[in-house]
Amino acid sequence: MSHSFICAQGMAQQHPDTFEVSSIDHMREVVQPGVYAKVGIQRIDDVPSGERIWTRVVEVDGNKVTATLANEPFMIEGEFGDTVEYELRHVYNVMNTEQEYLA
Repeated sequence: MSHSFICAQGMAQQHPDTFEVSSIDHMREVVQPGVYAKVGIQRIDDVPSGERIWTRVVEVDGNKVTATLANEPFMIEGEFGDTVEYELRHVYNVMNTEQEYLA
C-alpha cells in the first residue's frame, strides 16, 4: 500500500473559508526539533482514503522535515516510532510538549 502526504497549504488555498492553516513562513518558525506536527496522509490505491497523524519532529533542513510517528496510523503501513519525511507544506498543526498549539 503506498501513500502520499496531503498539502495542507494547498488545501487552505482551495478552501479558504473552511480550512485554516498557518502560513508557510510561520511554519518555518515553529516547526523545530522536539515539537509535534500533524500531517495528512492519503492512500494511493484502489480504495482512496486518508488520515491525519501526529509526528515528533527530529530534524528540519530547509523545507524537508524528518520526524517519527507519534501515534499508530490506521490506514497506512507504519507504527509508533517509525521515521517519516515530509515537507513543511504538509503540516496542518503544531503542538509543543506542553500540548500548547503553536500553529
